[in-house]
Amino acid sequence: MQDNFSRILRTVAEGEEVQITRRKDVVARIVPDSGERADTYPDFVARAEELFGGSPGTPVSELLNRDRGERL
Repeated sequence: MQDNFSRILRTVAEGEEVQITRRKDVVARIVPDSGERADTYPDFVARAEELFGGSPGTPVSELLNRDRGERL
């Protein structure tokens, strides 16, 4: 693989999947990028509002600013 990496990347860029083997066992696959983000993150704020019903009181960011302001 290390001697042919440029060729492997060209092959993948053309849409092919490349399997990397060690002693005839597949140890990795290199696949073309689908263009979509594979990772998605849950909406933690919406979940917290669902569980706790909004955000009564002073926002944490304001509390931190007050606390830091007193120390500066």
